[in-house]
Amino acid sequence: ELFSLMLKSQETATSAIVPVMLAVLVCAAVVFPPLSAFAAPLVFPSLFLLLTFSLSLSTDQPVSVLTRPEPSVWGIMLWQMAFIPLLVIFMGWAFSLPADLHLMVLATAVSGSVFAAPTIAHLFKINSRLPINGVVLSTFLMPVTVLVFGKALGGDGLDISISQYASRVGVFLLTPLFLSIFINWLVKRLPARSKKQAFGALRIGAVAALLIFAVGIMDGVAEKIESDPERVIIFLLLAVSFALATVIGTVALFWSVGWDLMVAAAILSVYRNVGLTYALIGTAAGHDFAIYVAISQVPMFLSPLLIHLLKMLGLVSADARSTTSDVPGG
Repeated sequence: ELFSLMLKSQETATSAIVPVMLAVLVCAAVVFPPLSAFAAPLVFPSLFLLLTFSLSLSTDQPVSVLTRPEPSVWGIMLWQMAFIPLLVIFMGWAFSLPADLHLMVLATAVSGSVFAAPTIAHLFKINSRLPINGVVLSTFLMPVTVLVFGKALGGDGLDISISQYASRVGVFLLTPLFLSIFINWLVKRLPARSKKQAFGALRIGAVAALLIFAVGIMDGVAEKIESDPERVIIFLLLAVSFALATVIGTVALFWSVGWDLMVAAAILSVYRNVGLTYALIGTAAGHDFAIYVAISQVPMFLSPLLIHLLKMLGLVSADARSTTSDVPGG
């Protein structure tokens, strides 16, 4: 009966409860360091499960998203995964941004989109098919973008071990993809009732993995706030500045192509899976990179709650046209 109640409430959880839980848990993890310290060892396992569950839920045909994507998604990918990193590199040089901070902003720019993008698209009343395509494609373009643009800043201190990087790509990208294909294959062969329950369990698992990751990634932030609050403020300003500049640039570039495509492009370009980039390169961008990753998640974790507040005020429509299953994780 408890499992049945969880299944019935999963849509509500995705659209309302999860953003609130994220906001509360992120704040609690910073205010109460033992909570984040307890979850810290589970960061990478939860990220692995989040990727696996989210890929399983993102489409009922995982391979087709990679082999037959929406044609318009390639324009978004070119902007998101090529031009934005190039702009970050050139602007960092132009404004003489310190090497470590430059690397951190670039690490955000080369990251794929978070798996919450389809859910955010749902809140903005656009079809989630395009964001789903963008999430999967940008995630699997990451190994190329991280290496290409990372090597461009090689002289600034980014030291990527190719062998270690390849093994991390295998663990955190290829393995979840193959597992998600196998999971979909199994679920689609279940009876209709069992299939619905299985997908419900995957959604619950994705939400749980997201919450654990959000808490664990905050480990060390409270200590950093006490020892070097100015550094934390700089990290937060970097993350917010990147988000605002990306929104403005994306809206200006895609303004003439229609509301759905413009909003999808903005969502995919702004909401970046920096945690996955950290999993792939580790401390190659410096030991403070883990703290930056945690701080950069704060605007992302809190923004769904802000969108819900805007929706309650009538500034974002409460009716959604999304026709594809939305992914609760990020």
